Amino acid sequence: MIGFVYRYSFFLRPKNFHARWKAGVNILLLLLLLGLTGFAQAASPLPDGFKLIRSSVGVQLYQKDYPNGFPDYVQVVRLDRGAEIQLLHGKINHQGVNSGVYGGLDVRLTSQSVIKYWQEILSITSRAFCVTNGQFFYMYEYPTRLPFPLKVNGKIVSGGYSKGEFFEQKFMLEIWKDHADIQPLTKVAFQNSTAPNILGGLAEDARKSPDKYVGRTFVGIADQNGDGVYETLLIFNTQAARQRDAADTLRAFGAQKVMMLDGGLSTQLVCQGKAYIQTERVIPQAIAVLDGTRRYLPRMLPKPTPMPPQHEMSQEQHQEEQIISAVEVPPLGSAETNFGESEIHSAHISDSPTIQAQGEQIHLKDILLIPIPIVLLSLALLGFIRRLWFRY
Repeated sequence: MIGFVYRYSFFLRPKNFHARWKAGVNILLLLLLLGLTGFAQAASPLPDGFKLIRSSVGVQLYQKDYPNGFPDYVQVVRLDRGAEIQLLHGKINHQGVNSGVYGGLDVRLTSQSVIKYWQEILSITSRAFCVTNGQFFYMYEYPTRLPFPLKVNGKIVSGGYSKGEFFEQKFMLEIWKDHADIQPLTKVAFQNSTAPNILGGLAEDARKSPDKYVGRTFVGIADQNGDGVYETLLIFNTQAARQRDAADTLRAFGAQKVMMLDGGLSTQLVCQGKAYIQTERVIPQAIAVLDGTRRYLPRMLPKPTPMPPQHEMSQEQHQEEQIISAVEVPPLGSAETNFGESEIHSAHISDSPTIQAQGEQIHLKDILLIPIPIVLLSLALLGFIRRLWFRY
């Protein structure tokens, strides 16, 4: 601080120009350092070992390596910055369906690989960032069924078949355009939810081989700006982790609520065409993450101006028009007609340079006259600052 005051005193001395210049640069550097320090303190640090490997507008993919060769992956999806979530599923088979537990029908769905889901979303939009597996399904029949409800774009795709198992450990991920939430799953809560997209899952401590190092897919939500709205969605994928490891990793990224999705060999991840986690298992439902780049909007062409309706003339009006034209219009080849054509032609030739000259004069005035007051005011301001500078 003493050195700063000493340099600042040189900055005020009128006869030591080099000291003033050096002190001014030091002040700017100090302010820049303070600003960077405050920014670094405000930004939340990454959990230990994670590094950014892919990113786009509103989305990031982080990776943490382990000696066993099975990395952890975490997607950070900022719904408030234009990123989106789309819930994908296989083809619906309505044969022999019953009523769903949570409403709608307990339909059967075909399954496909995560690579196929990636190709599907990429054919729809260029904003595709990542595709991962989704909720649980019944593996012992095909086409398969979903135990928990699935709602896509406001429509119930499946009402689910799960009943008494995992009592009070069922949850649902509600997804709106700019925020998300995780709530306990009940029939009333599901049907009363205003979220256009809902995905069912389990609590983080549900008994799905909790202490085994197997494939895990978890989701979490975070309120990073503290406004009470969960604008950030987090997705965790790995081939070898315990349930508490997955939940703790999401909480290290700031998640306040966590939910478990299907794991084991179902855990798969494809980002921007690269398969980070891939198995041979096909799945009936997947989660697609879109970045926040703006959609392409085709240029709107102006609408054609409708022509006024042309009314048909009666025979008498047509005869009157012929008489008027015969009287007013001179015959072709007459001196009057030739004079008129030459006059119009010469008018076009003479008017074009005049119009261009007037346009050039207007642009020249804009260029010459507008900056003059600005230059005068700038010179006056510089003179005033110079007098103040050398007074002290």
